[in-house]
Amino acid sequence: MTTLPPPPDHPTVRLSSPPDIVRAIPSLLGFHPGSSLVALGLTGRRLRLRVTVRADLPPPGLEAAVADQVAARLRGEKVSACVVVLFTATSDAGPRAVPGPRPAVPASRGRASLPGADVAYAAEQSLRKAGLDVREMLRAESGRWWSYTCAEPCCPPEGLPVGPAPTTLLDVLRVAAGRPVFADRPALVASVGRHPGEPTDALLAAIHDREAVLTGLRAGTRAARDLVDLHNLLIRDTARLAVPPDSAVPDSTSARPAIEGPAPAATAPAPPETRAHDDRTIAQVAVGLTHRAVRDACFAWTGGPLAEAATALWDEMVRRVPAPYGAAPATLLAVSAYRRGDGALADACLRRALDDDPDYRMAELVLTGLENGFGPADVEAALGLDGEPDALGPAREVRWPGSGSAPSPSGGTDAR
Repeated sequence: MTTLPPPPDHPTVRLSSPPDIVRAIPSLLGFHPGSSLVALGLTGRRLRLRVTVRADLPPPGLEAAVADQVAARLRGEKVSACVVVLFTATSDAGPRAVPGPRPAVPASRGRASLPGADVAYAAEQSLRKAGLDVREMLRAESGRWWSYTCAEPCCPPEGLPVGPAPTTLLDVLRVAAGRPVFADRPALVASVGRHPGEPTDALLAAIHDREAVLTGLRAGTRAARDLVDLHNLLIRDTARLAVPPDSAVPDSTSARPAIEGPAPAATAPAPPETRAHDDRTIAQVAVGLTHRAVRDACFAWTGGPLAEAATALWDEMVRRVPAPYGAAPATLLAVSAYRRGDGALADACLRRALDDDPDYRMAELVLTGLENGFGPADVEAALGLDGEPDALGPAREVRWPGSGSAPSPSGGTDAR
């Protein structure tokens, strides 16, 4: 989600036709949507994209309820207009399996017989009720697109080809940011799963050793030491990431683990892309994040100059550490993702955190906030990150407005 207009030198990507819009949506979401309703919220005189919201196509009878939820999300972002795109599959074209109330579909409105028309027109009614100008309603399937609102010869019943996806500035920007587009939402969810073969015996031994080393220390002393060590680790990682790979020189000082105790037994290593840190360093951070003050202080590092190194560390940890140690880094990774507007990835990370620890209150609070329409700025304010945080100071007490609801069991925060 974007809350401020882009600066004058910000790259502008123009979407000027239905094929442009359909091709751009996977890059906007971070994955190729399956049977989905996607709404692009537009704002300003030049109709700049402010937010993209995705929901699963609803079962029969729930079209209006889902449409109202999408309209509420867009209204909360103060957009003035929108474009709706339904991504359908062949199975969506079959007869309705369950009888239920159908929204009024005007026969004069374009292709009322197209698959998904019930959902499209329910969305149109909800969005117009919310005061939004619905500029277009499209359907996309198997490389072709249709308009629900146009019945002219330019829009034949068999649809028009979306065409090959050329490399666009939008794609370049995603690649430059190191953010891939996944084949589907399950692939995105799998990207924050534990890597096969992890945790290794060596990592489990390192975690056990770290817990033993800290036995008897006061909690405040442990937290202070862990914060200083973690801060130094992120400073070193930030410097390492800033050096081109070809010119990187091993640094024996930075490579030395900052953890006491014997080295664990050797074991088969995980793939190189998941192992930027040795087992003892990962164990130190994993154990340190079990202290709430350490974890809360780390929220400040989801933004700012250490954010890239911190995000890489949280990402490595969720792939390597055992439950319940994965809950804290998964929550931090979720906040990192949502602060840059990636709601789908944030949702996947928070559910991963709750898989590791079903009682992890912070993950539940953030997920509830996202499902109730919190934007990135709202999450930052709730975590006390809307000011100038002290690099080593804990975030202020979390302020979550009471919503009276808990996270739903399935994904529902695919917004960015």
